[in-house]
Amino acid sequence: MISIKTKLALWLTALVLASSLLGLVFIESMLRQAFHDSIIDRLHEDLEQVALASYVNDNDVFINKSQLSGFYNPAYSGRYYQLNQGDIEVRSRSLWDKHLNIKPLLPGETRVWQAKGPQNHDIQLFSKGLEPLADNQKNPTLTVAQDLSIGRKVFTEVYGTKLTVNMLMLLVMLIGIFLILRQSFKPVNKMKHALAQLREGHISSLSLESVPAEIKPLAKTYNELLDYTSNQIQRSRNNLGNLSHGLKTPLAVMRQQVEVLGLKDPQTAAALEQQLDQIHKMIERKLAAARITGDMLPAAQMVIQRDLDQLCTTMSKVHHHKRLTYKFDISEQISRLPIHREDGMELFGNLLDNASKWANETVLSRIWLHQNEILVSVEDDGPGVAAEDLPKLTRRGKRLDEEVAGHGLGLSIVKDICEQYQLQISFERSPSLGGLKVLLHFPGPEEI
Repeated sequence: MISIKTKLALWLTALVLASSLLGLVFIESMLRQAFHDSIIDRLHEDLEQVALASYVNDNDVFINKSQLSGFYNPAYSGRYYQLNQGDIEVRSRSLWDKHLNIKPLLPGETRVWQAKGPQNHDIQLFSKGLEPLADNQKNPTLTVAQDLSIGRKVFTEVYGTKLTVNMLMLLVMLIGIFLILRQSFKPVNKMKHALAQLREGHISSLSLESVPAEIKPLAKTYNELLDYTSNQIQRSRNNLGNLSHGLKTPLAVMRQQVEVLGLKDPQTAAALEQQLDQIHKMIERKLAAARITGDMLPAAQMVIQRDLDQLCTTMSKVHHHKRLTYKFDISEQISRLPIHREDGMELFGNLLDNASKWANETVLSRIWLHQNEILVSVEDDGPGVAAEDLPKLTRRGKRLDEEVAGHGLGLSIVKDICEQYQLQISFERSPSLGGLKVLLHFPGPEEI
């Protein structure tokens, strides 16, 4: 799932880009309209000046150039006029040898349009039908025009400058968004780091001093849950310890009574002795399971490399007479297992201890990812278990120490932990070492 920080960054970036784009389009449209309106206003003024300068002499139409701007004199200057009256056509000197295609208009009628002018440039034209300059003459149509190339060049420069400034402002805004989000999420990153330390057992609770007000209730509730879980675990350990110690004395008395009974009824005494042994082993197994929790924090997870090194150091001392070699094949993508650290230590401790008992020289531990699962295997090069006895190791409702000789209490505890975490466990012959291979399936964590 996409993070809140990434989602905010994407939405804010999209909002800024969309608003900036709309603003640029709107401003460009306004500038173009203003540019067009300014040209039309100037053409209105030019047309009035040319109309005032127009007169008739001996039935010929003339325009007094001295009353007009000097822009109409240079050839192709960009400012033009043309007066059409029937077959008569009077043009500005700036048109040189070119003429404009003019549509005759009635008096007071106007026309605004664009066309190609001299030098094939786009020009803006404004025509107006005038009253006859003299009696018995046709209605003249006066047209003024302006070259758009120069104005468009100026418009492009102005708009280009505006666009550059807007792009720089947009870049600054985007950088500001990411800096603000980064600064705002610093407390969340600190909390993420604190959770990682909590999983590794370095701290016992989350510090509420630097937690933002929005998530402080969540952190406080999490701390309360940690305290509650820790108290429950400690209470369970105490209850199991008290129960075990309380049962030891009655068991000792019962053993004495069985020894006395053995003198009179050996068969009955043997049957009772067997049941007492089972009770004793069950107590030992539950005590070992109680030691799983230890004094670790309830949120601490097993850090694979560190904790396995500790276990192997311990196993080397316990089985020092065998001089075993402990090998590891651990994926670099996996740094810890999604299991409480003490549970993991007990789980691997019993697996390594069982493998060390039967191994001749080598114990191999492998951890790797496969199809969104974490697979864990512990193998040895010992005699292993007969093929027909392998299914008995996973049979439910039976104690492992009653099924296969030698693989007893340790694997019973392993099975209990697997049931507690709903892990799949299987036993098979090791293809590389030839001994027993224990394979565990852990769910793949979202972030390892």
